[in-house]
Amino acid sequence: METLGVLEARRRFPELLDRAHEGEETLISRHGHPVAALVPLAQRHRPRRQALLGLKGSGRACWPGAPRQQAGTTGPIQPLGGSRAGLALGSAVAIDATALIPYLRGDASSRHQEPMIEAIAAGRWRGVLSMRTLMTLVQGPLRQGDEVLAARYEAVFSDPAAWTLVSLTPQVALAAARLQRPGTPATMEPEIALELASALHGGATAMISQDLRLLAALPLPSHPPLR
Repeated sequence: METLGVLEARRRFPELLDRAHEGEETLISRHGHPVAALVPLAQRHRPRRQALLGLKGSGRACWPGAPRQQAGTTGPIQPLGGSRAGLALGSAVAIDATALIPYLRGDASSRHQEPMIEAIAAGRWRGVLSMRTLMTLVQGPLRQGDEVLAARYEAVFSDPAAWTLVSLTPQVALAAARLQRPGTPATMEPEIALELASALHGGATAMISQDLRLLAALPLPSHPPLR
């Protein structure tokens, strides 16, 4: 981190703003004592977001019935629409329980999800989570009688600094029903339709999942039925 005096920082302020936008930090001091700093907005909530990284392996005994993926299984980011363009800084990415549970259990296969989860923790992407996924995540420790871990999951995954938590509203239910209407994949089950509708209402442009039923429904139509 570069340190500048107040006068120098004032003179170079437009430049320092551009540098902050690119991810650089600048410390401003007066008479040798720090008085302020210019930091990227994405770093404001870094400690809270990075609590997500501390959850890796925390649920080893949870979700005993959930299938374990093979270590070689990939969990690619799939676009919700037809475009496969790269994700821009600040993009919203939906992630479901099938991708998060291996990470929380510390499974070997979770290494495929780790860079994506780290991107959310670093503020490069914004996570989108459905209420169904949050319920599944807290069910794991609750079924083991671990109220403390369940509360920890609830706090981390509902943190607005990192996640958009999508409630099951009438609008989401209607969008899910429209995803199942004639002309759409006939095999789309209600819970898959709700997961995808939640992702769309959360503004997600891509999806991270290991659920083959969900992945088979992608990409969605060019004009998803949000209304």
